[in-house]
Amino acid sequence: MITIALTKKLFELSALVEEQDNEEEAEFYKWHANVFRMARKNNVIFMNNQTRYNFILFGMKKEHYKNINQLFIQSLIENLRADEVPESKVIEYVSKADAIKFTKTYSRSVLGSMTDMVKMTEFLILDYPPHEMNIIALNQKNNRCPLVKLSSFPERLMKEALGLH
Repeated sequence: MITIALTKKLFELSALVEEQDNEEEAEFYKWHANVFRMARKNNVIFMNNQTRYNFILFGMKKEHYKNINQLFIQSLIENLRADEVPESKVIEYVSKADAIKFTKTYSRSVLGSMTDMVKMTEFLILDYPPHEMNIIALNQKNNRCPLVKLSSFPERLMKEALGLH
């Protein structure tokens, strides 16, 4: 099972039901998500609790929030493939997503890292108008930015957690 901790604002937009997080699941299978506004569009950032590996869904519309769990899995797969994670490891990780539980946020540390990543994204998109932006390339740049909190790079930490380094 994968657990995604949503901010209050994202719960309101998605109309998902909040569940209790009583699972002793490893942090590697827990994520945080937040909605933010940039380039006059609503966007959602997902960040892994353990590795801080993250990706952004750009230009979210009302109907997208209804399928947020499918969008999460689809985007996770696309981003892992773009980062050259072997297909077997992608399938192994995503197989844990047979069920997704949505809880409220609980880690100020992860929320702070997400805020930093959103600010970095603001700087990066200054070079790319939204209609020309390749969101996968942007997510790759974000995951290759060092995080002081973890003294490493999210992409490297994710690959290590998947058993690749």
